[in-house]
Amino acid sequence: MVDMPPLFIQKLLRYEDSIMAKIRAKNGVLFIDFYYNKERYRISLGLSDNTRNMHAANIKVKLLESVIEAEKLGLAKADLQAIFPESGQFAPKQEAPKKLLTFDEMYLAWLDNKVHLAKNTHRTWRSFHRKHISPVIGYKKVTEINQTDISMMIEIMKRDNKNSVINKKLVPLKTFFRELAEDEIITKNPMARVRSLRNDKPEINPFSKEELHALIDAFKDFYPFYVNFISFLAFSGCRPNEAVALQWKHIDWENRIIMIREGYVLGETTTLKTSSSRRDIDMNDLLFNLLQEQYKKRTENAEPFVFTNMLGKRMCWENFRQKYYKAMETAELPSRPAYQLRHTFASLALKAGEDPTWFPRPSATPASEQPWKNTTDT
Repeated sequence: MVDMPPLFIQKLLRYEDSIMAKIRAKNGVLFIDFYYNKERYRISLGLSDNTRNMHAANIKVKLLESVIEAEKLGLAKADLQAIFPESGQFAPKQEAPKKLLTFDEMYLAWLDNKVHLAKNTHRTWRSFHRKHISPVIGYKKVTEINQTDISMMIEIMKRDNKNSVINKKLVPLKTFFRELAEDEIITKNPMARVRSLRNDKPEINPFSKEELHALIDAFKDFYPFYVNFISFLAFSGCRPNEAVALQWKHIDWENRIIMIREGYVLGETTTLKTSSSRRDIDMNDLLFNLLQEQYKKRTENAEPFVFTNMLGKRMCWENFRQKYYKAMETAELPSRPAYQLRHTFASLALKAGEDPTWFPRPSATPASEQPWKNTTDT
């Protein structure tokens, strides 16, 4: 009985059988034929078939067999690229270069992933991006954007926006670039040194009592359908977007309360975010009578908004604003935004002796004591 070689020797013999490489010649050129990882390879050496080159081929074969054997024994991975550098078959596979997306592509995708954002916030950010950011840096690759680009973009924004507005709209942009830097998509954050702009002091220029009467008279003459709306803005202290969104379900006739709960922004009714914005306004006699008159003007198929257009649809602020400026021009009043009607309410309230700390918090003042019970100046 023939003694079998030890198991290690058996394995080694099988390794040798499986990696046996042969030198062949074809058309006068030497190449090596061998198996590696169950695949057959024929590698041309680029050498002519002669004694000297055959000796060099034998040395390469022995090297090849030794590195493959070492890999199978778990000693080291075979580096066939080092043995056949000219072949290219064993060169490390290069990953396809990642396509660098433009700022617009990456930023809009980033916004879409912010599912926690309120719908109105998402729309606002997209709108600002479309109007003020995309035209300047939207076409650039994110890796190409630098601080100079950002500075130029901000300077352009200043032409049409207040500093306070720019500061708010740059918040998502700062977060976007910070996250890109943290994820090592960009090597340098172009907004890292961008500081908030100095906030402009809001210009408060309320209407005097005489100016307010002149404005309302102009509406009576030219736009009588909207007299109640312009009066409501002046005598309630509501923001324009709150007045546009006000619905009849928010009017508590029994307790004479106007419940401010929603605003209308970018074509959509949204719930007010802060507790100071969500408030109740007591109805004095002036507001009570105004709203009762407005209620009587409702048409059968009107939408549930307190103030509508002549077709019974929700009022379009842009359309009303044109009428507002035309009425001011007709009344020969200095031009000012309609938001100044809110300041007018505060100003007249102070003149009537109201506590300045009350405005604009929810009112707890009885209707009989509201400033509009007596509108004479002191």
